[in-house]
Amino acid sequence: MSNTDSDIKISIRDVHKSFGSNHVFRGIDLDVGTGRSMVVIGGSGTGKSVLLKCILGLLTPDSGCIIIDGQPVSNLSPTKRAKVMAKFGMLFQGGALFDSLKVWENVAFRLLYADGIGRKDAKKRAEAALNQVNLGADVMALSPAELSGGMQKRVGLARAIVARPEIMFFDEPTTGLDPITADVIDNLIRRQVTALGATAV
Repeated sequence: MSNTDSDIKISIRDVHKSFGSNHVFRGIDLDVGTGRSMVVIGGSGTGKSVLLKCILGLLTPDSGCIIIDGQPVSNLSPTKRAKVMAKFGMLFQGGALFDSLKVWENVAFRLLYADGIGRKDAKKRAEAALNQVNLGADVMALSPAELSGGMQKRVGLARAIVARPEIMFFDEPTTGLDPITADVIDNLIRRQVTALGATAV
């Protein structure tokens, strides 16, 4: 069944990306429907993370077009790019938590430093997001180094959902976890994506 234009959240058209002689993409096309989840599967070094970074705007394609909600986003001004970025939530492969910040400050980082929300309100929202991933208030004042790998992933997921994004990206979210913990994280991701009604890659 084909999507109409209004059903498509992310559209990629004829995207090329190379690093020197390494041609990662040679004309990739992809559509992700609104509220749908898509899994990109491939071996190490085949371009999964590069694809996410191109959509996020962390990398610029050599050619082609990336469209979010019908708007081409590859060459936006910083102000317009920030508006698009506000739609995104991201769970990074390694967790990417800040060692110097407490758990709640990691979760609330975007609220504090991008959205300008006060510390009291940001802390409340961080606690609510942590509760959604089955972590209690007892972890809020801890540092990331005091958490297990699975707990760090949960904190990363809490950070990804705290701003209630429309689009969520997951870069190998269960890498390095044992099978039982990986299954827990997968279930949490599915539950949170469904609760938000988000589009997920």
